[in-house]
Amino acid sequence: MTAPVVGREAAAETAGPEASVPEVSVVVPHYRAPADLERLVAALAAQDHPASRLQLVVADDGSPEPPVLPAGLPFEAVVVAQEDHGFRASAARALGASAAEGRILAFLDGDMLPEPGYLTAACAAPAASVDAVVVGRRRHLDPALLESGWRPGEPVPEAARLPEPAWLAEAYQRSGDLAAADSTSYRYVISAVLTVAREVYADAGGFDPAFVGYGGEDWELAHRLWRVGGAFRHQPAAVAWQADEDFGGRGDAAERTAVKQREALRLAARITATTARGHGLSLPGPLRVGARVRAEASGDAAAVVGVDALLAAAPGARVGVTGLGSGAARAALADPRVWIMDGVGEAARADLPPAPARGDLGAVRGIPDWSCDVRTPLRPAAPGARPDAARAADWLLRLERAGVERVEVLGEPQAAEEPGEAARGERPVLAVLTCSRALWRSRRGGDSRVWRVPAARLGWAPVARDVDLEAWWGGWG
Repeated sequence: MTAPVVGREAAAETAGPEASVPEVSVVVPHYRAPADLERLVAALAAQDHPASRLQLVVADDGSPEPPVLPAGLPFEAVVVAQEDHGFRASAARALGASAAEGRILAFLDGDMLPEPGYLTAACAAPAASVDAVVVGRRRHLDPALLESGWRPGEPVPEAARLPEPAWLAEAYQRSGDLAAADSTSYRYVISAVLTVAREVYADAGGFDPAFVGYGGEDWELAHRLWRVGGAFRHQPAAVAWQADEDFGGRGDAAERTAVKQREALRLAARITATTARGHGLSLPGPLRVGARVRAEASGDAAAVVGVDALLAAAPGARVGVTGLGSGAARAALADPRVWIMDGVGEAARADLPPAPARGDLGAVRGIPDWSCDVRTPLRPAAPGARPDAARAADWLLRLERAGVERVEVLGEPQAAEEPGEAARGERPVLAVLTCSRALWRSRRGGDSRVWRVPAARLGWAPVARDVDLEAWWGGWG
């Protein structure tokens, strides 16, 4: 259901320098809070972003009395609504985004009060790059200030300022305002002050309408935005105020704990990062690591060791095996995380599948964070050494922070073909790891940073065809 558009005549008058300013749609979820909405509308009217390049979309989550926007607004505004089927802020935001017309989407919670320069600061990176995912600075003020005659856009007195969450401030400082982000950085992206380019939002599939209840939907979206190549940034100049304490300081401690537990349990099956599910769980849904091990050239025993080593390094991975011969080897790999790939076509052998259609949330979730093509089975090089799952997980995070999206693991230089000849300089490619981010960034015109590294430098080596299986499993070889 869509309400009449307000303010279209004023918004249509675009001329001069304003034409170069990006069009932004501010998407606001709403439920039975007319006073909050009135203050937010006033704060938007005070923005230094040109009103002619601004659209407000209020997405009502089934309020008994639909929100009414004032006439004569300097920007275009529209109300869309869904039926009341519980707390569905994620679905409301998705609905609002579908009605938005701007090429930049600025999500603001209904109780936020953005400072006059908020949109200008928040939109700068998305205007320059379709990959940009910007989280602003949510600050907190004493609710009593709202009763004192204070209005949005006016300075907030020092005495009315409530503490900011220290863990967020520390995370932004540690990561250079998210310049050194990784797949665990979703925790520092909050939908109350989230601004994204429409293109990367669509690639990620948008807010998931299936979320019901408080919390988690912004982290889940942020993690998908990371998976599709979103470039996270914290913009401290994009300040918006909330007339309340941070969640960690509200209400009863036991209830807060229960809410956070529900959120964590819900996200474990949706977010691949170790901060959401640890190292040991092997869950349905999105994968951190998906791999293929090729047995064609190495033999069955070497392939079995390679699969075992890979699963020890990434216990939650799924591993396909091609070229396996004997029934005994197949029986040894009868693990629910392993499937035997018979008759695999060339398309399935590619490093990554094609990027799915924009807006296909399920397909986004179906592509692992890291796809690993093991062309020659590998194992730790030192006798008796075994992979360390925590160390392997940390290695992937360090790659992500460094912006590496493809790794080629190399063997030793090839030996001379004839006696007396010098060794050839080429190093065979033993394995290729490709981050899902490379897939979507390539579609949007971005380049991937490739790291070519010898396996020996990583402490790994090819598994010998005549590997001693008993020694491998027994830990002495």
